[in-house]
Amino acid sequence: MDILKFLLSIAFILILSSCAKIGYLYEQGIGQAKLIIDARDNQEVLKDQSVSDEMKDKIKKIQTYKKFFYQYWHLPETEIYSETNILDRDAVTYLVIASTRREIKPLSNCFFLAGCFPYLGFFELKSAKKHVKTLNEKGYDTYLRSVLAYSTLGNLDDPILSTFFKYSKYDLAETIFHELFHTILFIKGEVDLNENLANYFGKEMLKKFFKEESEKLEAHFKRLELNHEIKQEIVDSAQELKEILKESNWKAQKKNFLEVTFPQKMKNKCEKLGLKKCWPLSLTWNNATFSAFMTYKKSQDKISALAGQFNGDLRAFFLFIQSEYDKYVEEDIEGSFEDYLLK
Repeated sequence: MDILKFLLSIAFILILSSCAKIGYLYEQGIGQAKLIIDARDNQEVLKDQSVSDEMKDKIKKIQTYKKFFYQYWHLPETEIYSETNILDRDAVTYLVIASTRREIKPLSNCFFLAGCFPYLGFFELKSAKKHVKTLNEKGYDTYLRSVLAYSTLGNLDDPILSTFFKYSKYDLAETIFHELFHTILFIKGEVDLNENLANYFGKEMLKKFFKEESEKLEAHFKRLELNHEIKQEIVDSAQELKEILKESNWKAQKKNFLEVTFPQKMKNKCEKLGLKKCWPLSLTWNNATFSAFMTYKKSQDKISALAGQFNGDLRAFFLFIQSEYDKYVEEDIEGSFEDYLLK
């Protein structure tokens, strides 16, 4: 889809949207258009003396990861990541997640054709903060977080974004594989499943690309495993908070849990794992923050278990998912595809 078609699509959606959503969609459409319009061909950027050698090196690595990805899946290379946009901000987009103050459940945001999402994304930080203020005034808990990587899921030829360069070596490669996976498989209306599948396949592609660096990669995955344990502690704590929210005096109990019980639990967990930096202690926790961490974790273990049935054959597993999704759509099976796939 070229930029003209994209803008026409935005105009069409605006016509069919409620007044409350028109301003949001217009701003995001312009923001997306700028990401594409302001991007320059990679070869031009690589010749630009004002661009650092470190940036140029990461552009070259991304090109290598892209080539490997499409060769592995026996697919022709697309124009994605053929251009680079050096942004003037610290994140490509800012996500706002909201929950009511008695639920750990993200507020759903639905759009014509695009489906529903458990967040709203903003290209401008000031707009994200304004939305947070509006939600807080309406009585919602909110969580605002920066996003370094972003994809239009194959609808546009996404450029490389300078925010990618903040990732470390293995994280950058996995991020590229993750985003590229969205371009070859996308389950409509199921954000959680799409993220979990991309997480799984991104990690597996990382292992294949860096198979000659097994020891270093093992250390990387060990760090990820420690981080996984921290996130599992967060998910477990969210379950505790859910029970508290059922009580008649939930406000006082919630305050004590968030200010005393939970921080101490995280501190103890980090000390037990030998982590010098306990990143959960740097976040402001509320129902929305907890719901954000539960969103992308939910099905990862089940996906790994299902993949185990294919004895490490990543292509066979992918083809199985594709065929099951085709069957799900053709037969108009009730319920979510996630439930159907992981039954």
